[in-house]
Amino acid sequence: MMLRILTLIFCLSLSKLVSLEDKEILFKNSYVTCYTDRLVIAYYYFPFGDKTIQYKNIRSMKLLGKNDFNFFQIKSWGMGLSPIWWHLDMHRAWRQHFIIFDANQWPKIGLTMNDNDTLTVYYLIKKTLI
Repeated sequence: MMLRILTLIFCLSLSKLVSLEDKEILFKNSYVTCYTDRLVIAYYYFPFGDKTIQYKNIRSMKLLGKNDFNFFQIKSWGMGLSPIWWHLDMHRAWRQHFIIFDANQWPKIGLTMNDNDTLTVYYLIKKTLI
């Protein structure tokens, strides 16, 4: 009996995972995947692990430039001397655009990628938040 209950729970949890993957992908590159209801940031947690942010949980989002940060506030991975956690991006120091998410958690979430892709992702998510 216990085995049947565990099997049922496993199958139900598996069906939820499958239903998450069934959503339409709006944008994808090696740093981020934008679905119709959420954003998945690759290599967010150290040493590995992705971060999922539901759009409904985003309280605010800012598009900032390189001049809005000093050397100590950004980092290739993790948290510098600012309350922002950055996913892995070894080219962050050469990026011109940064997206900062306030998803009702501490620290805030920092996102960078190819500058053209950063603008595309920013406006795509901004459109879903309105």
